[in-house]
Amino acid sequence: MTFIALAFVAIASLFVIAPIAMGVTLVNRVRRRTRAQRHGLRTEGRCIRIETVRRSGGGRPSSLRRYYLFEFVTHEGRQVRFEDTAPNTTVPGDLFTVSYLPERPDRATVALPGDRRAQRELGCMLVFLGFALTTALVVAGVGIGVLSLFAGGS
Repeated sequence: MTFIALAFVAIASLFVIAPIAMGVTLVNRVRRRTRAQRHGLRTEGRCIRIETVRRSGGGRPSSLRRYYLFEFVTHEGRQVRFEDTAPNTTVPGDLFTVSYLPERPDRATVALPGDRRAQRELGCMLVFLGFALTTALVVAGVGIGVLSLFAGGS
């Protein structure tokens, strides 16, 4: 196999592996969040800080991202801080119900009633990653076919 063929296979493999790895990461994140909300302990937490980050560049319009920092006290008396999403109307000092698993209070989540945002985001991302994976597989298949034609013709 020539260097060009090996390089193509290596690059194609990365394009196939990347969406799979991203999908696994997203599924695990949503599973942790859902498990904390369904089976975790609940307590009162407070939003203590909001940071707004503006992203711009690359010829794209700028976007804002808000990071919400929450604080709560576990049933054992340990003070814990964590980042999570919150409604846009949230201001520092607002109180929320927090769900956490006793073994991982640092992975707590704000328990908003009827909040299915994580599942919706996961669904959208998995559709996108499925499209990316399908495209990568098609391109890799065509590339390998072309390489085998050239290798067979020599």
